[in-house]
Amino acid sequence: MATKLSFHSIFLVLFISLLMQANIAQSKALTMGVESIEYYPIYAQREGKYSGYARDLFDAFAKKYGHTISYKALPIKRLFGEFLNGRLDLKFPDNVNWASDLKASKNVIYSGNILKYIDGVLVLPQNLKIGKSHLKALGIVRGFTPWDYLGDIEAKTVKVIENNSLNGLVKMMQSKRINGVYFNISVARYFLKHTLFQENVIVFDDTLPHSRDAYQLSTLKHPDIINQLNLFLKEEAIFISDLKNKYEVNL
Repeated sequence: MATKLSFHSIFLVLFISLLMQANIAQSKALTMGVESIEYYPIYAQREGKYSGYARDLFDAFAKKYGHTISYKALPIKRLFGEFLNGRLDLKFPDNVNWASDLKASKNVIYSGNILKYIDGVLVLPQNLKIGKSHLKALGIVRGFTPWDYLGDIEAKTVKVIENNSLNGLVKMMQSKRINGVYFNISVARYFLKHTLFQENVIVFDDTLPHSRDAYQLSTLKHPDIINQLNLFLKEEAIFISDLKNKYEVNL
């Protein structure tokens, strides 16, 4: 009996050891390319550290599956280039509809929806719902593309003016150098509430053209990571909902 128990014990130890080794083998050190812009509370570089909703979500995902994620912040255009040239494991944010011409020859794999968003135009309260004809000069953060207004820009009925920050764009609105700001609505509202402490200094005009979509994670190299993340998004729905509430991004 003692010998039999000893054999079972040894077998159990070996089995557990093999499982642990398998888990270690599946763990990966990953480099995620992210945008080096101030887009808080979704993401931002704060004191040299990637911060916000996205960081908390991806850190929780990595912890659950034993991965290590290094966040590499890059300017938007360079980020696309680094990713498509295979120098990054993952890219966030991304979307199947973004830069589709550049991705045409690449097998880009996308996750499910990480976070829904609205990109639209914020105007001065007195100009709310007076129509697109008022929109002559549109402010955007440098490097962004106002997809909903590309036809108007090409037709030269709308002029685009860039700035490095949302704060700069708000000041341009107040001085009437621009008629609207094209931006992520959740980020703009958070900034107005928690930084400027003037929630209604500019307001979202939902009667103007705007986009509703979702941010995704993308990869060229790791379909297994995308599968794990999709599972995480389903299994951790309550955690993710609480995280959205915490960062005020729950549209």
